[in-house]
This record gives sequence, structure tokens and C-alpha cells, in this order.
Amino acid sequence: MRKLWIAALALAALLTVAGVALAANQYKVTPVGTSTNAKGSLTKPVPTSLTFGFKVTDTQGLRPFVIDQYRIAAEGIETYPKSRPRCTFNQATDPNVVDPANISAACRRAKIGSGTIHNDAGAPNDRTQKLTCDVKITTFNISTGDPRFPSTVPQIRKRGGLAIRIDTYQPEGSRCPIPVHEALAAPFYDVKIQGIKSFELRFHTPSTLKHPGGLDNSLVTTVAKELKKTGKAKVKGGARRTVGYFSAVGRKGRTRTIRVTFIDESGDKQTATAQD
Repeated sequence: MRKLWIAALALAALLTVAGVALAANQYKVTPVGTSTNAKGSLTKPVPTSLTFGFKVTDTQGLRPFVIDQYRIAAEGIETYPKSRPRCTFNQATDPNVVDPANISAACRRAKIGSGTIHNDAGAPNDRTQKLTCDVKITTFNISTGDPRFPSTVPQIRKRGGLAIRIDTYQPEGSRCPIPVHEALAAPFYDVKIQGIKSFELRFHTPSTLKHPGGLDNSLVTTVAKELKKTGKAKVKGGARRTVGYFSAVGRKGRTRTIRVTFIDESGDKQTATAQD
């Protein structure tokens, strides 16, 4: 009888662990959209806009786990931050500004794109709770990093990057339990997708955005559109050409791959891709 009890307890423990393992984030990336069908090359980049998005769900229908890091890459798309005006990270994250339309003149000139994020917020100990929190995002070309994340400082100085500014809708707090008005710094890194030179945007989410007011804030859907902004920059070979902030410089086949890597607060790392 004692052996039967031990076996039953072991089975119950195994089922409990299996049940816990089922609770995980699931990710879906929407296809990358560009304003050009041109393949482009590093010597003759083709300016383009860039639209992408992704959706996060939970395997048990609960509020998704909070995501700590994102890495977003698009096949054969290169960035030329020096071709456009820039502002500092401090200017982009100015907490005294509650509407990005009223950001400093330097950042208005440095604006690259915009979008929206739908979040579900709730108490850390209750993932059934889903408090709607819709925010708008605005991206700015920046020249400095975020001191809270020291690695962003030299990387943005070296390669450039975006400030991704998050603002709750007006009137204040109407859609979110906690008003938020700040930015995060996202440096560019050079990677290859399908053997093609590509950019990757990497960033950590500050605790003020992950846990506003002590809540857990879980990203559910996001859509971002980076505009076709042009300027002059040196390209491969040394020539100075008109380029786009985002430019097509190659492609493996007939479609491009967008790749997004998500790392949640537990350290779980998953990658999702889409083609267009």
C-alpha cells in the first residue's frame, strides 16, 4: 500500500509539473510590409518604409507573461541613421511631455514612425485579470543611449538606434490604469538572415513599463510603421548616395523574412518569423 501511495504522489507531481509547463507565451509575427518590391543592394540601397507587428497569447488563455527583451530583424533591410536628423534619448523620453506632438523640435525632426500597442495589465498573482491598456508609440532617431541600460550607450554611438516612446491615450489614464509617458532605447545591430545582411533592433523593457504601479503589464498586440525617410549617406564602396533610413539592400528569394525573438522574465526565449 505504501508503494502505491508513493507511486500516486509521484504521478500527481508529474502531472502538476506538466500542467505548469503548458503555461507559456505563444507568439505570432505579421508579415513585413515595405513600400518597394525592389531587391536593392549594399551599393545601391532602395529607400523603403517598413511595417510589422506581432501578437502574444497564452497557452491557457491567461494574461501573457511579461516580456523583458525583444530582438526585431528584417531580412535585407539596412538602416542609415546618419542620413536623418537625430535627438538625444533624454529629449525623446521627456516625462513632462504627455503628447508626442509636443516633443522638442529636435525630436520632431528626428521622428521615424509610429504605431499602437494593446496591453493587458493586472495583479502579478492573478493572470486571469486583464485590464485594457492601449498606448501609442512614436519612434525617434537618437544619438545617445539609455543610462539605465549601459550597453545601449556605446552601441547607439557606434551603430545608431531608435527611441521607442510609449504614451497612454488622452485624456490621461482613460484606457490604462496607470498613465505612462516615457521611451526606451533600442540600438541597431548587424546580423544576417538567409545569409543576407540585415538590421536587428534589440531592447530591454524598463521596469517602469513592465510593472507600472506594481502591476504586470503584458503586451498582446502591436503594429508599427516606420516611414520612408530619405537623406544622404555613404554606402558600401564609399559613394555618397540618397538612401532611406530603412533601405532594401538584398533578398534571398522572392519574399523577405521578419524575425522577432522574445525573452520573458523567466528567461524563456522563443523566436517567431513571417515572410512577405
